[in-house]
Amino acid sequence: MSLLNTCRQQAKWLIVILAIIAMNTAMATEADDIVKKVQKKYQSAKSIRIQFKEISRFKLTGTMSEVDAVLQMEGKDKFRLESEDQVLVNDGETFWRFNKLDSQVLVDYSKKDDQEVLLNNFLYEVKDHYFAQIVEEAKEGGDKIFVLKLTPKPSEQSIFTSIKVWIKDKTWEIKRLIYTDFNDNETEYEIEKIEFDPKLADSTFSFSPPEGIQVIDLRL
Repeated sequence: MSLLNTCRQQAKWLIVILAIIAMNTAMATEADDIVKKVQKKYQSAKSIRIQFKEISRFKLTGTMSEVDAVLQMEGKDKFRLESEDQVLVNDGETFWRFNKLDSQVLVDYSKKDDQEVLLNNFLYEVKDHYFAQIVEEAKEGGDKIFVLKLTPKPSEQSIFTSIKVWIKDKTWEIKRLIYTDFNDNETEYEIEKIEFDPKLADSTFSFSPPEGIQVIDLRL
């Protein structure tokens, strides 16, 4: 191969590499724009109520479980998550975990880890903790859906290897999330109904253990 042909071949590969870099950069920018729009929509709401199905898939055993739940949120720190087997409540300072199967309530100080599998981390801190990229654009019932993959940054001590988020174009509503951990177990949240600015009772973000339930206070 002549020197001229060699140079031409190298130039072609350089153009391909630069095109790939430019495309990835553009997709990353678009993904960041989508995240911003989603955050703006959800953060502008004073309160949110979400009905969803939680589906857990366990890689080692090949088993799965499903549970219906309701999540109510107010601002960044307050939430109440109720399902068939547990109730989680956070008022921004205190965190309650009521395990209905064990008839036991754990009380602790509010911590970031308590919120990671909910929407809080995505809605408020994505750019600080994750790289976002668009991995798919799909159609569901005539609606355009963006599928984003969030990968924890090297400095982030996340219990997840990735999070995939399905987002509806134009309305910027989250339709589905899948969290994958280091053992390839998946926790999926399939959102069935969402309400913005519902009126929430004053007692929503407080918790009084039912009579006869064991209370373990981890703050002591």
